[in-house]
Amino acid sequence: MSDARAEIQDLNSRYAIAFDSGQLDESVGCWVEDGVLDESETGFGLFEGREAIRAFFRDTLMANSTHVVHMMFNHLITSIEGDHGEGRVNCLVEIVKTDGSRSRAHVTYNDRYIRAEGEWKFASRVITSAFPHTVLTG
Repeated sequence: MSDARAEIQDLNSRYAIAFDSGQLDESVGCWVEDGVLDESETGFGLFEGREAIRAFFRDTLMANSTHVVHMMFNHLITSIEGDHGEGRVNCLVEIVKTDGSRSRAHVTYNDRYIRAEGEWKFASRVITSAFPHTVLTG
């Protein structure tokens, strides 16, 4: 089980590093083909399937930012049973938008994980606000 825990924690790091460095295919590849990203609470909506997630990342998040840094912490894996797991991780996201403004969001990722083809991926990720969104000036 400890190897699975480390691999799931690495999944979160792989996602953050890929997204922050603008590697669209690598960040989207962290989801299974029929994976779900639920950003309803943040106002972005629900994205079902890897291609919908890809379009959202490419056309909305990546298209409107020049720099992004995800700082993942307090990762708690609550269950691992065979090829399925669940957990949550907090994330502080710092963003520089294309208009030069900056924002900061502190969110919680509520995840379901699945091992597909020998690699852990997100089956679903539901994002909830953990702290009021902040628009930074200056």
